[in-house]
Amino acid sequence: MLPSPCINVCKMDEKSGLCLGCFRTLDEIAGWSAASDAVRLDILARIAKRRQDQDPWEGDLRCNSTD
Repeated sequence: MLPSPCINVCKMDEKSGLCLGCFRTLDEIAGWSAASDAVRLDILARIAKRRQDQDPWEGDLRCNSTD
């Protein structure tokens, strides 16, 4: 089984609906433990795409600063 991408920063971004730490949706987080490796690989691919597609001018989702 593939390990969880969780990095223990478990806080959801209200704008994107993604976890600030692992870039997963609530449904992806909730379903991870029961997911097959194929589903987990699909989720990991979506996470990689989300990280790649993140607009650098909007800042890092993991940085919740408003300065």
